[in-house]
Amino acid sequence: MGEPGRRVVIAGHVCLDEIVTPEGVVRAAGSPAVFMAPVLAEAGRTPVVAAPRGADFEALHTGLQFLEPAVGDQTLVYVNDVRSARRMQWVRHAEAVEQARPLGVSTRAALADAEALVLTPLLPMSPELVAELVSPLPPDALRVALVQGYLRGLGPAVRGARPVEPREFAEAPAVLSQVDIAVLSEEDLGDPAAAHQAARMWTRAHPSTAVVVTRGVEGASAYLRGERYDVAPHAVGDLPAASLIGAGDLFSAALVVSLLSGRARAAAGGARSSRDCARDPAALTSAVAEANRVTAERLAAR
Repeated sequence: MGEPGRRVVIAGHVCLDEIVTPEGVVRAAGSPAVFMAPVLAEAGRTPVVAAPRGADFEALHTGLQFLEPAVGDQTLVYVNDVRSARRMQWVRHAEAVEQARPLGVSTRAALADAEALVLTPLLPMSPELVAELVSPLPPDALRVALVQGYLRGLGPAVRGARPVEPREFAEAPAVLSQVDIAVLSEEDLGDPAAAHQAARMWTRAHPSTAVVVTRGVEGASAYLRGERYDVAPHAVGDLPAASLIGAGDLFSAALVVSLLSGRARAAAGGARSSRDCARDPAALTSAVAEANRVTAERLAAR
């Protein structure tokens, strides 16, 4: 169970997902927070969310506990057009997240007593905003960043929507230096080799930061100080593609839970904090293995 009164703050963005198929449009709440919060709550943590959103997101009644009230009517919208073999992705209402807002009183209070902060950008967050989120944290609070949003840029608007385009993680030096772990998928850079090369380079440049690369059915790889540690998958048999939605977010939540647990500290020979565990190869690989198991079993149960 989590320590009384301490919370896991999920900070970044939420969105509305619109899936365009030949049969029509399906609209639902999206973002890592939607998938992460139930995993954290079921493990005894208290997830709270700091993210801009509008009344349209509130109307979906996601059950997420937000730290600040909604502002305006519109939320960031991700449009995924899957009517052809090549998926097209567009964004509407990007201004909902591009307009910087100061941290509210409730958010600062939650951060000041948090056991972990998970950064979940859907579009790049400035290093200055990351610093503002990190600065109130207790010294022992775990800091985790999901990288995918930093790899998404937006092209010029066409009929009110902007195409999603790949971009470099230009903020990597300023962001990675502020977190204990960064998580990305082999697919996030378009090429598995590129993802592993980046992870090795980032951890050499930032020795106190670990990078975990998820590898789907092949498990995951953890990087510390340029060294790679492969972790085997947890086998549950073949899963349909539809059941894999949000798999990376489920994994990230399970990884946070595992690092906060006494099991990770034991694997590290009695490490003092979850941050120490994130920097210890034995503890980190143990936590990744547990996250693989939890994720696989949750996906198989869908």
